[in-house]
Amino acid sequence: MLPAAEDLVRSMRFPPRICLVGETGSGKSTTAAMLSQVLADAGHASQVIGLAALLQDLQNALYREIAEPKTPDQQDQQLMVDLASNIRRIRPTALVERFEKSLASVPAGTVVINADLRDHAVDSVRLRELGFFFVRVRCERAVRQRRLGARDDLSVVDDERVFALEKIRCDVEFDNSRSGLRHVREFCLSLMTDAACC
Repeated sequence: MLPAAEDLVRSMRFPPRICLVGETGSGKSTTAAMLSQVLADAGHASQVIGLAALLQDLQNALYREIAEPKTPDQQDQQLMVDLASNIRRIRPTALVERFEKSLASVPAGTVVINADLRDHAVDSVRLRELGFFFVRVRCERAVRQRRLGARDDLSVVDDERVFALEKIRCDVEFDNSRSGLRHVREFCLSLMTDAACC
């Protein structure tokens, strides 16, 4: 039986900063949303901050500039990878520096969640220095492909080929290959009650 919210308030020993690592379609955003809900149920504030916020802003600006239709939720993943590559060529630390500025404005006592880390050489190193607890979200490839097929993205990148996500050292792993949300909530509850604070 899952613990009640009032029991969680007493028992939570959660990391104040959590980074979810995994391929697109593995369920990082879903897990981040569930973490936020579990924390909220227990009376704790949380905030999801993305490393790719600048890339999304630039992507949307480009589509507006060329008058190409695009909904706010659609992602052109290939474009964002290209933007990131060139930004890192010009200034390798640019994305994580922007992330740190957002982090500095988070109210005290707020748990910070990141779910879009891709870079193992610079960004993951800095997030580790900033005290993030790393969770690897795994998912069977066939399940990920099915989930990606249900999305309306403008282009999709093969994360396993493009990024070296396995080079990012993680503290715990979560297999999110099953359907439904119950196992996601159970994992989030276990993380909140069992993980040692960073």
